[in-house]
Amino acid sequence: MTKKDHPGIVIFGAGNIGRSFIAPVFTRGGYEAVFADVAPAVLAALETRDRYTLVEKSDAGDTRHEVGPVRAVDARDTAAVARELEGADICATCVGAAALPIVLKTIAGAVAGRERPLDIILAENLKGAAELARAAFEEAGIPAEAVRRRIGIVETSIGKMVPIMPTEVAAADPLLSWAETFNTLIVDRDGFTGEVPELPDFMAVSPIAPWVARKLYIHNYGHAAAAYIGHRRLPGATYIWEVLEDFDVAASMGEAMRISGEALRREYPGVFSTEEIEDHVADLISRFRNRALGDTVYRVGRDLARKLQRRDRVVGALEMARKHGLDTEAPLEVFRAALEFRAPGPSGAIDDNDAAIIEAAHTGDAADSAIFLRNIVGIDKAKEPELTKLLFNALRKAVGDDKKV
Repeated sequence: MTKKDHPGIVIFGAGNIGRSFIAPVFTRGGYEAVFADVAPAVLAALETRDRYTLVEKSDAGDTRHEVGPVRAVDARDTAAVARELEGADICATCVGAAALPIVLKTIAGAVAGRERPLDIILAENLKGAAELARAAFEEAGIPAEAVRRRIGIVETSIGKMVPIMPTEVAAADPLLSWAETFNTLIVDRDGFTGEVPELPDFMAVSPIAPWVARKLYIHNYGHAAAAYIGHRRLPGATYIWEVLEDFDVAASMGEAMRISGEALRREYPGVFSTEEIEDHVADLISRFRNRALGDTVYRVGRDLARKLQRRDRVVGALEMARKHGLDTEAPLEVFRAALEFRAPGPSGAIDDNDAAIIEAAHTGDAADSAIFLRNIVGIDKAKEPELTKLLFNALRKAVGDDKKV
């Protein structure tokens, strides 16, 4: 087909999200997907094939789809990448925090002299991705006015979960992708400079902030709650679906999610209805129970240094519930359970960083607990006295001291 008949999208990153989510969304809508990647096996495979297999995994069985047309360009060949971008009106990044600055620098260099609009979908699940993009364009010497006029910076809320693929399966075919059946790509309508694509699985919203918050405070929060509460009740369980077979775990996690969802509805009035929040929570719980995901309690719960931070899922959801006058007992249970998270990883050992955090939480007196909240959680007692009090009392209870302040 000619370029006019077949629009193209340049996708930086042919990893899990790029192959299982972004490319299928666009190719189903009539686009050709051009991957910019550095993996030799992926580049070699796309030299000889213009499509690949996507397997949607669910408890009901596997569903196979062919994704195409696709091809690839070596992301290290900046001239070749620039040529691909010149012929496209849209591109996407799904490369992760470490590689994103490099990719943004490449895009900025390629579009510095371009007048036709280019929209950049940041499929990163990374806070501050849009600011990184603007900084990259500024560093490339593109005036802010020119960025607003001809470069769309499109934030997203990525809710896709990718099943864990066995090493031997991935080695047999470097393009084979596994995914859950969820396919809705939520994007910031206001971020586009050109026309918003009309695609079956494209959901353009305005503003994007409530949807990003929904991902963090319902999806990510519920997933973490399942890991923490599930591990505390069933310390020998390996998988998320295992712990969710326990009625009490599922009920506690669901209650925490619903409270967080109601707080979110109040935080962003007019965006979500009570019914929509309830439906979303029920859908997520069903998806978390998908055995084909292979999600482990360890993987979902680890990295306490990030997940216990003030603005992240556990404490952020608790504070939003407190702010809107909701019952905080279920969110506090999630926090307390996180402080007991000792799930072993593939090596049979607890994550070293998590072990240090748990030891710090359970060691010392009230003064040490105050230090923990300040240094690990990032709570400012002077600015947030009520939240500090809630967390302090929960922390002391977790270490067996029920004396409240």
